[in-house]
Amino acid sequence: MNTKFIELARSKMGAVVQIYAEGYAGEEVKSILNPRLGDLKDWSGSGFFIQNDYAQDIIITNAHVAKNAKSLEIMTMLTSEETFQVELIGLVKNNEPDIAILKLKKGELKRLKSIAKKEIPYLSLKNDMNITRGTSIKAIGYPMGMTEPNITAGEITNFISGDRMSAEKFVTDAAINPGNSGGPAIDEEGFVVGINTSIYQDADNIGFITPFMFIEIILKNIFENDSVCFSDIGGSFQKNSQDIANALGMPSNTGIIVSSIEKEGFLASAKLKTEDVIISFNNTPIDRHGIFITDEHYHRRNIFDAFKLIPIGQKISLDIWRDKKRMSLTGVSSAYRPKKITAKPIIKERDFVDMWGLTVQALSYEILESFNATNVYTFYQILKNFDENKERLIVTHVEKESPAYQQEWSIGEVLTSINNFPIRDLQHLTEILNEQQDLYKIKSEEGTLGFFKRNNRQKEIKIVNPTMFLK
Repeated sequence: MNTKFIELARSKMGAVVQIYAEGYAGEEVKSILNPRLGDLKDWSGSGFFIQNDYAQDIIITNAHVAKNAKSLEIMTMLTSEETFQVELIGLVKNNEPDIAILKLKKGELKRLKSIAKKEIPYLSLKNDMNITRGTSIKAIGYPMGMTEPNITAGEITNFISGDRMSAEKFVTDAAINPGNSGGPAIDEEGFVVGINTSIYQDADNIGFITPFMFIEIILKNIFENDSVCFSDIGGSFQKNSQDIANALGMPSNTGIIVSSIEKEGFLASAKLKTEDVIISFNNTPIDRHGIFITDEHYHRRNIFDAFKLIPIGQKISLDIWRDKKRMSLTGVSSAYRPKKITAKPIIKERDFVDMWGLTVQALSYEILESFNATNVYTFYQILKNFDENKERLIVTHVEKESPAYQQEWSIGEVLTSINNFPIRDLQHLTEILNEQQDLYKIKSEEGTLGFFKRNNRQKEIKIVNPTMFLK
């Protein structure tokens, strides 16, 4: 069996590609707060051609391999050292799960086929959930800049459940090294069980694989629903207890209690109310922790893990406890709806405005983290009025000797109005500033006041992007 597995893994190497990326690799605090300071860098990773119903040139990799890349190329063992240009068609921005979908640029598939030594041996995804601890795998990729595929062996050793904001992961003892990210982990039948993703830095032989189920669902959501998001439950929960169950007249303390419901989310579409208790999800009972009560699953899968694997727009049935009785409801799954203040890990999304020496950006979690690392006082001042549903424009850099510097503006100021008009967002800010005014009165949430002359700034103030400043 071992010999057969080795030969099988070798036969799959032609589907595994090396990815060369050039772009913005850093997440340094200084370049988040002052977006002009980014540098162009290059790095490499792995990926693989996947059998699918949508296109012949789809390549799967990790989001962290393709994220913030300005250009992407691949090399494959099917040719000598030819490189082929690819483009990003979708990725999960927060790396949960860590998946990106690439596609050969126009004409490149034809060129690859014309010079390849053999046909592309497309890899197929595992078609059942029968993966248990001890399942043998081969991890294939291009670690440490190697120009030929590397194969390491190991097992699935454990599972990590996800939650609303994170995705479940398989744990493996197969060696995963830098550059291996994005390559496939295959089982003894040659099916892809997941994507080689990362390692646990302070441990020996603990690596993480992004499960195959997420590849299937993200392809479906991208090509059929034009969305890179996953289905989201649209609310939050509290675990049940015996005291609460008794008070609600429940026969046992199973199920999770709905504590909040978001507008236009799944819970709202299913007509749930706060204090309802969800006791069954698509006819599968769940316990007080939100974990399915069944022997079918190979590990503790919870309601959040299951929800992400449901196509957007599909009907879902729930059994709930309300008013001391059991009842059934249905709703339609919908994509996650981001708050006004979110993570912005993609450099192309980090727009900003320069005006009179102030660099102004929409507040994001990356900016919050940067302030936490550099100026704890400013960090806590921002948290005082923190509201995820309200966009806030914040000063992240002040140019020395500028008009703003002379008027003692500082980083962390949150803009509230210009000429007594409340500011909604960056676009609204530029519209106001480009009106024909000789003097602009700007105020911040902290009470800072500034008066800036039109002739002391550039002719036009506009929204710009950090990619313009990459060197």
